[in-house]
Amino acid sequence: MVLSVAGTAHGMEPQELAARLEAGEKITVIDVRAGALYARGHIPQAINIPAALCPDRQLPPLGRVVVYDEGLGQTNAAFALDALNRKPGIQAEILRGGYAGWETTQRTVAAPAGAAREELPVITYQGLEQTTDRDVVLVDLRTVAPASEARGLVAPASAGPPLTDLKTVFPRFPVTQSPLNMAQRTKAEKTTPPLLVLIDRNDGKAQETARLLRAAGMTRFVILAGGEEALARRGEPGLQRSGSGLMTVPPPVITPVPAPTPQP
Repeated sequence: MVLSVAGTAHGMEPQELAARLEAGEKITVIDVRAGALYARGHIPQAINIPAALCPDRQLPPLGRVVVYDEGLGQTNAAFALDALNRKPGIQAEILRGGYAGWETTQRTVAAPAGAAREELPVITYQGLEQTTDRDVVLVDLRTVAPASEARGLVAPASAGPPLTDLKTVFPRFPVTQSPLNMAQRTKAEKTTPPLLVLIDRNDGKAQETARLLRAAGMTRFVILAGGEEALARRGEPGLQRSGSGLMTVPPPVITPVPAPTPQP
């Protein structure tokens, strides 16, 4: 199945940035993530200015600037872009796919030697609602997919309340059940990967799939925190799904304790 991702975000492709830097073109690359993330790994030649500091940072007229954040659905790069373009002598644009897009397509990063602790990125329901990233694809790991596509990644859906319709809740994002096929096609075509949002029943399938994607060289993915439970609640706490839809969980009943009767 060929999946078309509509609404491609504007910005410079990682492949174009790599070619321009290799050719010696004067481009200032700014990593707008937190300093700890920058130290863990960044694009070669990039400088670190966290997004929150961009509005007040005094900068010379740098000319052409490319900014990037983690590339996992955040809005830091968009915030920094607006702040930098307000400064004289700076023409800034976003790196499409962010650091994860660069890491997936270029594989050349400046990072300390040694093995890093495994950290699987997550996104909240509200974060997915608010993301300005247009290259998002929802990966449905809750339902049965053909064995040739699922490659054993998903288990049959168990009996219970009906699953949330992803296309109804997030109509602007396409849905797939074949994340590995998409990762392999992206790698073969050398295109900027979409942001894969892994959605399961909060049963560990998303973590399993994330590790397989990472082993295949794909790092632009996030796990939806809470999975189907978060979808059923629409991201709100204190809700549970009943057989007929959503049901508010009543607050606990607090019985007042009567004051002791004075003894004569």
